Amino acid sequence: MSIDFTEQESEICNILRKVTTYLKETKNLPLVELRIAGGWVRDKLLQLECHDLDVAINSLTGFDFANYIKEFLEKEGNNNQVNIHVIESNPEKSKHLETATMKLCGLDIDFVNLRKEIYEDSRIPVSLEYGTPEEDAYRRDITINALFYNIHTGQVEDFTEKGISDLSEGLIRTPLSSCKTFKDDPLRVLRCIRFASRFHFEIVDDVKDVILKDESIKVALNEKISRERVGIEIDKMIKGPDPVQAIDLIVNLGLYDVVFSPPPQESIVSGNLGAPKNCLIVAKILSWLLSDKSKDYNIHIIFHQLNENEKRALYLAACTLPYKDMTYTEKGNSQPAYQYVIRESIKFSNDDVNKVKKLLSSVDFVTKAVSQNNEVLTDRRGLEIIYLIIGLCIRELNSEWPTTLLFALSNELRPYMDQVKEDKEIKEINNKYTKFIERIYELKLENAYREKPLLNGKDIQKLLNIKPGPNFRDILNSIMEWQLEYPNSSKEECQEFIKNKYNNLQ
Repeated sequence: MSIDFTEQESEICNILRKVTTYLKETKNLPLVELRIAGGWVRDKLLQLECHDLDVAINSLTGFDFANYIKEFLEKEGNNNQVNIHVIESNPEKSKHLETATMKLCGLDIDFVNLRKEIYEDSRIPVSLEYGTPEEDAYRRDITINALFYNIHTGQVEDFTEKGISDLSEGLIRTPLSSCKTFKDDPLRVLRCIRFASRFHFEIVDDVKDVILKDESIKVALNEKISRERVGIEIDKMIKGPDPVQAIDLIVNLGLYDVVFSPPPQESIVSGNLGAPKNCLIVAKILSWLLSDKSKDYNIHIIFHQLNENEKRALYLAACTLPYKDMTYTEKGNSQPAYQYVIRESIKFSNDDVNKVKKLLSSVDFVTKAVSQNNEVLTDRRGLEIIYLIIGLCIRELNSEWPTTLLFALSNELRPYMDQVKEDKEIKEINNKYTKFIERIYELKLENAYREKPLLNGKDIQKLLNIKPGPNFRDILNSIMEWQLEYPNSSKEECQEFIKNKYNNLQ
């Protein structure tokens, strides 16, 4: 099979070939052979762009070879500074090989020696020797990542004899028995899921069976792999092309509470873990609502304008939905359990916690507001009430109101999604949310969260002749509610309202 190179990639290969010739002519070393390994070969065969080059070396460490590149370039008169960074091996964390990274022709390249791992009844290799390409290929995670491109022969090499066919047939398979592959590095369980969802491939049955039935693999994933590494895989899944397939596999392979592990049992205050299938149902609904397939069901166009970060937050909220009603104690305070899951189980940021908190904690509030808007009459008094309902809703949700509405809609549709999409209930719920959003724009309330009170603190002090205190927050909230209910009123009318309402404070 042939590979099409960019000019940059061709230049890199030319330099690497020249370096091996230089070593052959000037150094007393075994013959050095170089192969581009793994993901770059896979993506090139799939005709996808790839900017991650991993070069495997048969007889030198990555660091030694990178230094020889630097030496060669300096002899050739390249005066640009070349920096080499080393990522140390860490067998306890299943990082068995030292990797050297350097920039070449503007591209970061990783250099590592071909691996041959020697085990003595242990999950950690007792020694790492230079391996053959075949030995290295069988130690990789999946067959489609075990392909090599030999830069000397210009050939794609498939030492497992399954990589190219699995790539063609859309299959995820481990080179060795999946039990051995996963015990070598349990994170590979999640990598199988990630690559399946990335390429819309199918994990073969024997791999699924091991993940589902071998509890020791789940224990190793939970205990041996750092939560940061787990989080990196999850982040790539929910930002990838098919988060639903990834979530489906996590749930149906029995990995939900391994990946999204709960707070320590002794810290749980109230609530139970909801059914993991609920997060999958909501994720499927989100995917449908965000796709063109939903346009025939009166879904508001604003939901098709969300950016990638907003979509990521929605899928993260779906992932943690089963923890919505569980609380735990942290530093003496009761907190939602999903906070622990996001911050500790997958090591995401506090910003992620806040985004998910907004989505999950607002579901009931939003559902009620949308229903009230649907029920209120549109006479003068009804319109004033609608102004208040929607205005308070937008102020509570801030600029995240479109994503929060979409999440609430997804949750409200959850009981009906096992039925046919033409169901009357589904159309009625969609129409209710579309009507709510149309009303937001009709009343020009889309930016209500930016609106300032007609009266500020100094105005209140002067008007009521009182000093700042705990009552001020209530007064300011009353002002905003009044403004929203009577949107065209003046500052003087607002002053009159406040004097009448709070005359007991004067």
